[in-house]
Amino acid sequence: MRVSYDRLIVGPRRVALIGTIAAVVLTIVLYPVLVNTPFDLEDITIRLSRVALASGSEGEQKLELRISFNITNTSEFTLTTSKIEYELFADGAAVGSDAISYEDVPVNGRPALFSNAPPITITDTFALEFSDDKAELFEKILNSSADIVWSVNGTASIESGTTFKEKTFSSEL
Repeated sequence: MRVSYDRLIVGPRRVALIGTIAAVVLTIVLYPVLVNTPFDLEDITIRLSRVALASGSEGEQKLELRISFNITNTSEFTLTTSKIEYELFADGAAVGSDAISYEDVPVNGRPALFSNAPPITITDTFALEFSDDKAELFEKILNSSADIVWSVNGTASIESGTTFKEKTFSSEL
């Protein structure tokens, strides 16, 4: 008996093509869900390493501070960061907040946190606007910022190729 494909709307080749496309789409969609990089956030250390005057002088209404963070990865995976949000404190008083973002940079261009490698340093320029309540802090920074106890609280977005986690950190200098 001969099978006639004239009456079928979808022939065997189209069924095979549709099945192949569906398999590719499911693989692309489900791969990140099924493959999870099991890194532990406790293996990531973020420390404030330096706060220094980058630009500004007496009489100016704005100072720029160079904020440096050392990030260490002791996990067995190479990771990256896409964003670090932090709040800066001077002698326990809030100075302001800022963010370092690499979200618009492709993953291969972001800072690499290599497994068990020396810490990497990420720097940011923090703009400090003059106000009456910050006048004493301005004077301290211009004279010697080494006499100031700097601290930060923040969160960092730590990523592998398929996993995204938020790391909360606190550090004092």
